[in-house]
Amino acid sequence: MLPTHMRAVQFTGSRSVRLAELAVPAPEAGEALVQITMSAVCGSDLPFYRASVEALGPRASVVPGHEPVGVVRSAAPGGIPEGTRVLVYHHSGEGRCEHCLSGEPMFCTHRQTLGNHRHGADAEWLVAPDASLVPLPDDIDDAMAALIACNFGTAFAGLRKSGARWGDRLIVTGLGSVGLCVVVAAVAAGCRVIAVDPIGPRREFALALGAEWAIDPVAQDPVPTIRQAAGGRGAEVAMECSGNALAQRQVVQAVRPHGTVVLVGSNSSMEIDPGVDLIRKEILVTGSWIFKRYEMADIFRAARRLPQLRRLIGVPVPADEVEHAFAAADSGDSLGKVLIDWT
Repeated sequence: MLPTHMRAVQFTGSRSVRLAELAVPAPEAGEALVQITMSAVCGSDLPFYRASVEALGPRASVVPGHEPVGVVRSAAPGGIPEGTRVLVYHHSGEGRCEHCLSGEPMFCTHRQTLGNHRHGADAEWLVAPDASLVPLPDDIDDAMAALIACNFGTAFAGLRKSGARWGDRLIVTGLGSVGLCVVVAAVAAGCRVIAVDPIGPRREFALALGAEWAIDPVAQDPVPTIRQAAGGRGAEVAMECSGNALAQRQVVQAVRPHGTVVLVGSNSSMEIDPGVDLIRKEILVTGSWIFKRYEMADIFRAARRLPQLRRLIGVPVPADEVEHAFAAADSGDSLGKVLIDWT
């Protein structure tokens, strides 16, 4: 017998959360019921965590979280079988458009996102489309799967899109979980990493993970420092993971002619001089939004070859102490991924 009620996180405004008791959702056609074992706090959750209750509006009643790992307990007909351990891909579409069929449901005009348009991962139970379920290999444990579900998958896809090559000087701005995943993957790919973040322990961690340079963008203008580190002309590649408007402008200025900038961190504005920053250097600036559903097999293979990723996984916080998980992520002091244990 499945339970009728579950523990679930809800934002209550101004950096507070509560563990509410909600009804266990019932799957509809094409959906499965997943018992969550592990979820995680993402940097994209924090603006809602910090918002006032008035600013939250309807989001106050939506369970947050988009990095679910768990076990299928009620399967969709013909879908992933009960008892299968899964990661849940956090975007879903209507299933028939060109984007859904090509494994890119985030571009579907009917897109739904866990923790936004529908209840998310920070609960004991989750209803998700069967098409969003990704069976987990036995050698990918729940904690690693939660890291993969957003942060490492996002880092992998962005780095792949950058075209970075062995020996390239590669800037990483913003050393949260995504940025640190980029550091690990880029170092393993033979890049010479220039890590930029205002938080000292994050810079030190990036150096311990193999970055060659670590720059405090508050203490100094990072652009001339990066250019000097990169032979005077600038870096070949930049991965901007902070979503900070000034950092976005700085990486555009800090790459060399014909360089590539991949924007990963989300921001509502970006101030650049197209003539000087783009046209006269002929640089490529592109966005990278999480990762594609069809990239999962490649992401699993990459994670197996990167033992340093294990250093980014924190000790899971019990669900009963979920307020500590969000506070830790919000403080900026946590190095790597903040996990929530629902077992």
